[in-house]
Amino acid sequence: MTRIYSALFAITSIFLGGAYALPPIEAYGELPFISDMSISPDGEKLAYLANIDGRDVMTVYRLGEGPIMAVGTDEINARYVRFANDKYAILGASEATRVAGYTGRFDFTAAFSINLENRDFVQLLRRNDDLYPAQSGLGRIVGHVAGEDRVFMPAYMGGGGDPIYSLLKVDLDNGRGRSFVRGREATIDWFVDQNGDVLAREDYNNRRNEYKLWTREGRDWILFYEEESDLIPFSVVGVKQDKTALIVIDQSRSGYEAIYELDFEGNFSSEVFAKPDASVERVLTDPNRIVYGVQYGGLRPSYEFYDDDLTLAMRRIQSTFADSSVFFEGADKSFQVLLVFVTGGGSSGEYYMYDRQKDELNRALSARPQIGSEFVAPADVIEYKARDGLTIPSILTWPLNRTPEERQNMPLIVIPHGGPESYDGVGFDWLAQYFASRGYLVLQPNFRGSDGFGREFLLAGRGEWGGKMQDDVTDGVQALIRGGYVDPERVCIIGASYGGYSALAGGAFTPDLYKCVAAIAPVSDLPRMLDDERRDRGRDHWVYSYWQAVIGDRSEERAKLDQISPANHAASFQAPVLLIHGRDDTVVPIRQSEIMERALRRADKQVELVRLRGEDHYLSSSETRLEALKLLDAFVREHLGPAL
Repeated sequence: MTRIYSALFAITSIFLGGAYALPPIEAYGELPFISDMSISPDGEKLAYLANIDGRDVMTVYRLGEGPIMAVGTDEINARYVRFANDKYAILGASEATRVAGYTGRFDFTAAFSINLENRDFVQLLRRNDDLYPAQSGLGRIVGHVAGEDRVFMPAYMGGGGDPIYSLLKVDLDNGRGRSFVRGREATIDWFVDQNGDVLAREDYNNRRNEYKLWTREGRDWILFYEEESDLIPFSVVGVKQDKTALIVIDQSRSGYEAIYELDFEGNFSSEVFAKPDASVERVLTDPNRIVYGVQYGGLRPSYEFYDDDLTLAMRRIQSTFADSSVFFEGADKSFQVLLVFVTGGGSSGEYYMYDRQKDELNRALSARPQIGSEFVAPADVIEYKARDGLTIPSILTWPLNRTPEERQNMPLIVIPHGGPESYDGVGFDWLAQYFASRGYLVLQPNFRGSDGFGREFLLAGRGEWGGKMQDDVTDGVQALIRGGYVDPERVCIIGASYGGYSALAGGAFTPDLYKCVAAIAPVSDLPRMLDDERRDRGRDHWVYSYWQAVIGDRSEERAKLDQISPANHAASFQAPVLLIHGRDDTVVPIRQSEIMERALRRADKQVELVRLRGEDHYLSSSETRLEALKLLDAFVREHLGPAL
């Protein structure tokens, strides 16, 4: 295998360019050179998304030979690449779009099949006439057909009227789908095995708050579980390996997230996988959603598999990179060759392959070859106490090339994460690493309400937007100031999505603390956000119920929601504000930034709103991500001064 990986190393060398005193801003702001890598069932090919000279390229690489195809994806937002089988790859993509007769923009998603033998490129379901015209999630694949070049894809069917979420069998060669099983009015998901046996149908009626699970016996549908709830009561994530039960994530039975088996008689097992102090971050499945293990959250991921030997293999890999995070990216069909991604702990991100039989671990490709380990700023896992005594786990990234003795009175960048039910862990964060490379200290606080640290910690954030969640951010800054690490006159807060809300809340509610505030795709007006969710989904929809549970009830707590909306406190701002928002954002509409801009201008405050053309909620484009980073860099330097 050494010879194979030497060949893989050769492909990266042409992208390294000359030496830099520091990597240029492009090395951080552009998308990684390599991302979203997967391995073929036969273990002989890798597929990944590449960023080459600013171009997005889907690449398939045969081990020992080199690239066998590269397809430019500049015209679409490529999201992932997977193997359907050894002959076909699947490219997932999205695009913000409008449809005549329907209000607003939505993320149209699609899947493309790529024939690796003749390089044909076909959009799946494109030629189906009965598809409902305005639907997201159209590129979703829930199963592969054994021995056939076909996959199972759910889609809303019906050109007019009320669409029905049905299951289609789709030909990878021509993209055509044919109806396989028709859904019902309330159907939201399907579970099907590789032989085409429908194992379960999941229904949820928003108006009646009725949740039901059905299995199929011959032509008959058998109801085996039902519950009344204004939220979907648990998450069905896959199927047990022997197909005798569904696999679900639930927290109501133990008070924390755990994996259970739900058999087709409606009986729950005891806990199968669980960690009281860590959430179930990801369930690991095969293409037919047969579950083989889980990834737990936390500052570094951990794993547990049904196969104990596989659990031990992952622990062996993790022990090799004890200071890093190791992410399981897939395996060949025999699970003898594992693909992992290693990030943090001195690495800007590298893919490795582990041969279990040979007990060999070899590096495949680097995600950011321009940023060598000598340019990765050291990051520590820290904890501090919030004002009410709660322990807040966080990441502190030190300025590059500062000795411990020099870590005093530094300028600070605070970056609260989005979600808010997400978290920051050990890994190469492009924004934090850029500012640390330029001499700034960076704090990424996992405030209460963050996921990854157990259910109790997450639920502690419910109803605390602008309250204790924001206090946790403030308390982290003040702890660093008290410790002598931070110059209190040189602190800036930058965040995206919920982190953007937190940045604006910092400027509104603790105006003396920050000298600059930058918010990317932020929420600024909470009643307006909830109104938009209710309009787009309906007041009975479970997503609207979820947001009311997380933030506050729109009708009963209007005064509170107004009080914690930064747009209503523009007069309190002292720091200049930079707003950055994608024009095609369908998650947080750009009007949220426009509301904030108008409020600040009316209050005669310093504000700039930059609208990113063609950009979505996630800074998915290299061009606009780099533009955003350059704007942030200039903004911080102007108001905090250069750190080096």
